[in-house]
Amino acid sequence: MREISINKISTYLSSKYKALRSLILASKDRLIFVAIFIVIAIPVIMLLSHSYTQLQTSSLFGYKEHAFSVLQNLNKNITADLAIEDRRSYADYRFIRSVPVFGGEEITMSELAEFPQRSHYVGLVGHFQLDPAGNLSTPVLPDGVLEKIPMVDRDKRLAIRNKISQILNTSGFSAISSPVASAMTSSSTEKSADSTRKNDSRLIDQIYKQDLDIASTRKKKKANRPRVEQITETGDFAFGVESTKLDTTGLLVRLINTETTHSMEAEIDFFQAIVDSNYIIFHRTVRRGTDVFIQGFIVDARMYLTNLVKNEIEKYKGVTKGNQQDPLVLAFFHKNKSFVAFGERNNITTELLSESLQAPLSDITFKMYTTQRAPGGEFVTFIGFLMLAVLAIGLISIYHVTQSRMKLAAKRQDFVSAITHELKTPLTAIKMYAELLQNSWVASEEKKQKYYGQIASEADRLSRLIQNVLNLSKLDGNRWNVQLRMDKPKQVLDDFVSTYSKNVEKQGFELTVSSDTDADNISLMIDRDAIMQILMNLVDNSLKFSKNADYKMINVELRIKGTDMYLAVRDYGPGIPPSEMKKVFQEFYRVENEMTRQTSGTGIGLSMVKKLCTLCNMNIELENANPGLRTKIHFPSLSI
Repeated sequence: MREISINKISTYLSSKYKALRSLILASKDRLIFVAIFIVIAIPVIMLLSHSYTQLQTSSLFGYKEHAFSVLQNLNKNITADLAIEDRRSYADYRFIRSVPVFGGEEITMSELAEFPQRSHYVGLVGHFQLDPAGNLSTPVLPDGVLEKIPMVDRDKRLAIRNKISQILNTSGFSAISSPVASAMTSSSTEKSADSTRKNDSRLIDQIYKQDLDIASTRKKKKANRPRVEQITETGDFAFGVESTKLDTTGLLVRLINTETTHSMEAEIDFFQAIVDSNYIIFHRTVRRGTDVFIQGFIVDARMYLTNLVKNEIEKYKGVTKGNQQDPLVLAFFHKNKSFVAFGERNNITTELLSESLQAPLSDITFKMYTTQRAPGGEFVTFIGFLMLAVLAIGLISIYHVTQSRMKLAAKRQDFVSAITHELKTPLTAIKMYAELLQNSWVASEEKKQKYYGQIASEADRLSRLIQNVLNLSKLDGNRWNVQLRMDKPKQVLDDFVSTYSKNVEKQGFELTVSSDTDADNISLMIDRDAIMQILMNLVDNSLKFSKNADYKMINVELRIKGTDMYLAVRDYGPGIPPSEMKKVFQEFYRVENEMTRQTSGTGIGLSMVKKLCTLCNMNIELENANPGLRTKIHFPSLSI
């Protein structure tokens, strides 16, 4: 008893060691395949990353080249626009001016005095001039002694002047409001006028500081010297008359320094600009002797900048190209705040350009973005994921194939062990009985006949075992000759019972057969030999696993349900765990461990049954009958 327990413990430990060794080997194989994947994946990822970077760089280079081209055209447009104003005479900023005619000069209305205003600037608010006393005037509205001239649309012209005054007051020219108001309500006394002019001079000095500093800097550069314009007497009169007013005594009062008006030259500086969130104020300094004037014009910032890039805007107004929106965005910034932009800015990915506009708009920064990653980037990414996926799937497939091959090899090894054991058992029995008979050690004739029967039985068992192996070899090599003929399943079942019932009874079991009466005369296209082989393997399987069952009985049934006709073999053994149901049809698979199994067999019976059913267009079904196992073999449908 103790020896038996020790053997069981040894067998159990041996099986556990084998399972643990198998697990360690499987883990080792997994680590090897993971390492192979990493070794291959790293250079692939590096190669694809480099390709993506190169593609993105070359794409961005094209976008950046286009961005610099847009900036260049933008600056050209600014230069062209200001060139027109730079060439404009300082006298044009009055309501009237003198123009040369045949035989002399004549005084006429200034080009800028026309109403409605016409200008090449989109978004023009109006032109203006500040005289040395800080008085604001605009060409569209006469001032001084000319302010009483009757004209159409005076209210509209006055509205333009008021709007210019408001913009100047809130955009860096805040000192204008008090001089303008004092000039409009000045007293008639010369003393108060002189006092006002002195106060205004200090305020104007603050306003002119930027222009004077820039002008002094430009004078140091020969190419940027102010433009000099000659003054004629008629032109001087036309320019000065608008600054002349009537005092309380009815006398004309000239508000311009009369001591310097005889100067026959005017220095005209280049335009500068003041930018706020809504408007751009272009202004220049004009010097007539010691008198300094500020002249300029105001434009709506958004409208003006939009016009500068009008050739590009159509691409960035949400106009789609096919199903894809243009990937470029234009934007203008002032003090790090965007106030003009074109294009879809929600998906900006890369800044292509950020440069200040040329003078005098250097306070405005032009930026250009792209909303698109490198073209083809998605393709490179897709190829990368595809390659890694194929690599992973390939390695996983190889791993599973390797594991399945290893498991199959292990099962084959178990099969060799099992078949050796199965062949050895009947051969040992045959040899033993033959030696007893040969040496005449059996005196009784009755025992002799019994031993002869045992030899025949063991020979039949050995023959069936060898035939199973041969049949499995035929099935695996597609050499099984399927012979489908019209035959009666009931007749095949009767032949099997008459042939195999004695073998069942010898093992102490009872074989019972039942069938539906409707099944007796039904004929189907079946392979008789295949069905006999199937029944033999199923009954043998039931005999082996029901050896210790309480009910020593094997039931074979032939049933019809509708168009379904099937054979069922049922035993009263332990059945099969549900988790093992699909595995039992694998070659050499056994529910029991090879080291600890208590039943005989090689693990090929159900595998061969499954293959025979497939060849003969039949289906096999397993179900636990509690107790026991019921195996159903479904013939082709009767409706076919």
